[in-house]
Amino acid sequence: MTDKVLVDRSAAESREKGPRALRESPEDGWKWIGWLGLLLTVVGLGDFVLAWYPLRFGAPEWEFGTVASTFAGLPLVTLGFAGLLGSGVARGSVWLIRVVAWSLIVFTAFILVVYLVFLLDVPIALKAVQGVAALGIKKAIAKTTMLGVFFSVGYLAAAVAALRYLKTQDKVSL
Repeated sequence: MTDKVLVDRSAAESREKGPRALRESPEDGWKWIGWLGLLLTVVGLGDFVLAWYPLRFGAPEWEFGTVASTFAGLPLVTLGFAGLLGSGVARGSVWLIRVVAWSLIVFTAFILVVYLVFLLDVPIALKAVQGVAALGIKKAIAKTTMLGVFFSVGYLAAAVAALRYLKTQDKVSL
């Protein structure tokens, strides 16, 4: 007489396929992206506050350095805004889309105003240094200009697109 082992085929087949699959949950995924986007936005804005405190308008070296470092921190805030906006659209949150869109418009205005302050300090910065240090100042000018232009245009485009999206959704729901 031989011994037989009975095997549950469904359990054996599921082990062959790999680890247990999770149920899909896009709503939860977008909620987490929104929370992480909020975290990135808050941390990035906190970095800006620290860069600007204490205010020393009228001191060209402070203005130049503060604007340059603020613009260098824009990618972090941008990732936060992107997470919040993507989460808002995916979850159908009208208020979140509006808040992010208007925040982007305010940020665009901020970037343009402080970039003008920066441009007023450029001649002073270029006159203040010579030799190797001049190259560092020129790189800072080029980088700040690039970031200021691209982020202000990108923020404004994203804000307009988000507000247009809301407008088209209002027409669809009527």
